[in-house]
Amino acid sequence: MLNSPPSDDSYQVVNALFSKGFFNDYEMSVNSLSLTVLELIRKGYIKVDIDCDESYSIGKKIKDKDLKVMNAINFRITSKSGDLKTSEVIATSMLKTVNKSKKFNLKSMYNQIKTTSIANKFKRDYLKYVRILEGENDYSSKEYKDILAESTLSDKGKDLKRQWKDYCKYLKSEKCGDFHLICACCFNIERDVECEDSQLSDFIDKDGYKMLNVIFKEALSNAREKSKGDGIFYDINDKYTIPGGG
Repeated sequence: MLNSPPSDDSYQVVNALFSKGFFNDYEMSVNSLSLTVLELIRKGYIKVDIDCDESYSIGKKIKDKDLKVMNAINFRITSKSGDLKTSEVIATSMLKTVNKSKKFNLKSMYNQIKTTSIANKFKRDYLKYVRILEGENDYSSKEYKDILAESTLSDKGKDLKRQWKDYCKYLKSEKCGDFHLICACCFNIERDVECEDSQLSDFIDKDGYKMLNVIFKEALSNAREKSKGDGIFYDINDKYTIPGGG
């Protein structure tokens, strides 16, 4: 059983390549943005204060009962200096733009993305974020290193996927720090691992990663504008196809 990640690919690439089942389009999803936020929390660029002691879980959609917990999850974007990837800078900017502040809670963010103009801006920034993220990783949903070719995993890619699944078994058997916890999030098993105490583990304990995914998905679905940037037509009912991403 592997006790360390079998490759040094980014969280977002691992999620896109290895976390899904047989029918995988290998596209970056909103999970990528959520994983970037988790990494910013791990690095200390976002501080999380949670006024709720009990563990919590949400469903596929936000319900009224979830809003009380979301109101208790407070984010603060710090002024910490350091080298950030361009994708991380964009992600931070997206949070500040949506919430119009460096301080906010998840309930207020959820309410903000219901506003069409904010949802439209979020969608534009999200598409830019994915393009930058793919560029940073030299990734596309069709080609990546010697792992993915013509949107199909190579033999090496299939072997790596098996190794990552084996590593997931290790994550479930050991007490994890924040780095390993984000790896678990890549495979949606974060609630199945025992975590060391931290702001990030407390956030995950309240189903924060899933909350972010749901909020970001709803923001995209709330967008109403159409654009023809890069020759691709986007509409509310369209799949979120990324220019250059297949």
